[in-house]
Amino acid sequence: MSGNLAGLVLENNRWVAKSGSVDWVDPFVGMRVRNQLGPHEELVVRADFGGFGVGSDFSWQVLATYNWQIGTFYGHVLDGYVGYRALSVDYSQGSGTSRYEYDVLQQGPVIGSTLHF
Repeated sequence: MSGNLAGLVLENNRWVAKSGSVDWVDPFVGMRVRNQLGPHEELVVRADFGGFGVGSDFSWQVLATYNWQIGTFYGHVLDGYVGYRALSVDYSQGSGTSRYEYDVLQQGPVIGSTLHF
């Protein structure tokens, strides 16, 4: 069975929105723990949680990285990092055909750099 109703598409016996945007703001609390391994290298774990029903019902994330100093760039320290991140958000609003739900867990490896100034 297929169909289209006011911007909704029927998939697997559920009406699903295929476009649009939703914005919200979440309060959160968090922490960061750093362990210096040697000169210019460290392990960092960051974690936070929030939502509290203000924006989303609940959200959390954890990021663990190995950081090392690559060098300096115009007098500013440039770090590299590799690690793993998990982010979960549980958000919903509305009802009926205007209901929006976002209940997602995203996770995977991260790689990047940070310029300290």
